[in-house]
Amino acid sequence: MKHSLYFLLAAGTILTGCVSTSTFEEKSAELAACESRAKNELAACNAARSETETRLTVVNQELDVHRKIAEANKQKLEAVQKQENVLRDRMQQELADKSVEIEQLRGQLTVRMLDKIVFRSGSANILPEGMAVLDKLVEVIADSSDIIRVEGHTDDTPISDKLKAKYPSNWELSAARASAVARYIETKHHINPKRLESLGFSEYHPVAPNDSPENKQRNRRVEIVLKPAPEAEAAPAAPAPAESGAKP
Repeated sequence: MKHSLYFLLAAGTILTGCVSTSTFEEKSAELAACESRAKNELAACNAARSETETRLTVVNQELDVHRKIAEANKQKLEAVQKQENVLRDRMQQELADKSVEIEQLRGQLTVRMLDKIVFRSGSANILPEGMAVLDKLVEVIADSSDIIRVEGHTDDTPISDKLKAKYPSNWELSAARASAVARYIETKHHINPKRLESLGFSEYHPVAPNDSPENKQRNRRVEIVLKPAPEAEAAPAAPAPAESGAKP
């Protein structure tokens, strides 16, 4: 009987030890798994932080570049504005004529000449008075790199029957006048033709209602618009005048 009791006690002790060892191993495994997950999560957090810091560095570098570009553009705009103001002052001094208006709008300088000082009615031949005004204007703008856009404008009066054979409508007349001025600037003053543009707008860009003779006269005009040349396409210097007797 005593032997049986001892056997049972020993068996119970062994079983208890087995259960305790199994539980310990399970807890250890769970702890190891938790530590592994924690390490993985920490590594992921560190990687995310490193990626965020890298992106932040790139963003700051890009922001710095944009700041420099903005500052350069601001300085360039101020320089262009200053140049335009000087040009405007010079033109106002040179072109002291009631038939000539100077306007500065959206970074462009416009010289507006009424057609009565540039052309005869229904004609695209430049008058001597018009040539004199153009000569003074080109003298001021010749050294700039601006694009010179010549615009022809008319009032809404239809072309007379006697002129329709040559100018079927105000489109053709306005375009012919703009082309005549551009050609004069090129040939007389040797302005590089790449700087020149010629456009006819007919009656469709009036500066006043066509409801009186005075307003109609204001609408019959030639406008010379100075536009900054694109940097990549800055106009080259004008060619030197041909020597006397030389072939063109």
